[in-house]
Amino acid sequence: MAARGDVATMREFVGTFAGLYLGDDTWRFRSVAQMVLETGTLWPPSPWPGDRPQWQPGRCFDAATAYADATQAAYVEGFVLVPGLTEWPVFEHAWCLRDGKVADPSLPDGHAALYLGIALAPAFRAAEQARRGTSAVLMADPADFRIGDNEQVLQWGLPEGAAAGQAPAGTLMP
Repeated sequence: MAARGDVATMREFVGTFAGLYLGDDTWRFRSVAQMVLETGTLWPPSPWPGDRPQWQPGRCFDAATAYADATQAAYVEGFVLVPGLTEWPVFEHAWCLRDGKVADPSLPDGHAALYLGIALAPAFRAAEQARRGTSAVLMADPADFRIGDNEQVLQWGLPEGAAAGQAPAGTLMP
């Protein structure tokens, strides 16, 4: 699976993000990072399947949405670890799962070391994207900073059936 150091780095940085919270103690999750830490799944990187062209980095939510729509892959939101990228090697990201393996339409092979996220059911994803007016379902949209984290999901948690029914290949965050 993942190197122990990669898991520790992921936990450290996502834990830092979890401390930047919204809402109050009545909310189910005070941040998307907290939700992903508590309910997310780890996946190692996989080679790009090559069945579609990859997008340029920086538009992961749009790229993952387009890829999921075109291939029926599961859409995932969470965090990715890209060692050596910056002083903050873990950042918010969206990718897909095909046959339980990562298919990342916006990061070239060899960059990511580890993924941590929540696979979302297609109907929930589409409904939330329409309601929010963005491809980002759980997280803030980097293309439109007026659209923040999904406060409804943070306040009440993911509704029944919102998580993808596909069994994850990874493990829950240790």
